[in-house]
Amino acid sequence: MKPLVLLSPVPASPFSLRHPPPRRASPGFPTTRLSLHSETIAAGDAASRAEYKPGAFDDLLLNLFRSRMVKEVGWDSEKPGYDGLIEVAHRLMMKGSNNSDTRDAAGVCEDMLNLCLEEQSLHLFVVRILRSLFPPFLLELYQLLVAPVGEGKLAAMMVARVTALTCQWLMGKCTVNSVDLPDGASCQSGVFVERCKYLEESKCVGICVNTCKLPTQSFFKDYMGVPLLMEPNFEDYSCQFKFGIHPPRPQEDAALKEPCLEICPNAIRRREVMQNTELGQCPKA
Repeated sequence: MKPLVLLSPVPASPFSLRHPPPRRASPGFPTTRLSLHSETIAAGDAASRAEYKPGAFDDLLLNLFRSRMVKEVGWDSEKPGYDGLIEVAHRLMMKGSNNSDTRDAAGVCEDMLNLCLEEQSLHLFVVRILRSLFPPFLLELYQLLVAPVGEGKLAAMMVARVTALTCQWLMGKCTVNSVDLPDGASCQSGVFVERCKYLEESKCVGICVNTCKLPTQSFFKDYMGVPLLMEPNFEDYSCQFKFGIHPPRPQEDAALKEPCLEICPNAIRRREVMQNTELGQCPKA
C-alpha cells in the first residue's frame, strides 16, 4: 500500500506565502474592471490622506486672520468660515489704492484693468495683515537675534516648521521638505503644500499672486530676515515654499506670467465686460 499523502492548505515555505504563484484569470473574468476599481480606491485613499481636518485651534486662526482682513478691507461677507474668507479676499483684490476707497466687487463701473489696484498698495495691505498677527517686538527680535545664526539656515528651518504646523487651515495639508540652497548645500527649510485650498477655492491666479505669494515673500524677508521663494503650480494647485532662497526678479518669475484660470470669476467678469473672446487676466503683478 502506498503511503497516504495529506494535502495541507499551509504553504510549504514563508517565501511561497509572500510570493504566491500567479493565478490564471477565469474565462470572462473582468480583470480590467477590477484593476480600474482598485486604482479608484487607491486614488480615493490618497485623496483622503491629503485632506486636512481643521480643529479648534485652526478655527481660531481662521477667525483671527479673517478679522484682520475685514478690518483692512472695510467689508465682511455674510458667509461663515472659509467661504466668507474667500469672498473677503476677492473684495480685497478690488480694493483701490486709497485705503478708504472700497469698490463693489460685484458691480463693474469701469474697465477691469482700472479696477486692478496698484500692486504695491495691495501688497502693503496684505503685509499689514500679516504683521498684525504677531505680538509686538516679536518680529524685530527674531530678525535681530535668530535670523543671523548659521548664515540664516536656523531661522529658515524654524519658520518652515512653524508654517507647516500653523498654516494648514489656510492651505491644506503640507509637509516640511528639503530644498537646495544657492551654495550647493541642502536644508530642511522647505514646505510643500500638496493642494492649496486658498488657490483652489478662490480659483484666481491674481489672488494667489497678489494676496499670498508676493506679500508673503516680502513679509518674511523684510520683517523676519528670512528670504522666501514661493512656487505655486497652477495645474495641480500644489505650492513649494523655499525658505532661505531669494525670489527672482519680477520679470523672471514664471508665476507672474501665468494667465488666470478659465474658471476665475474675475477673468470671467472681465470677459463679459470687455466682450473679449481671449482669456482675460485677472489683476496680478
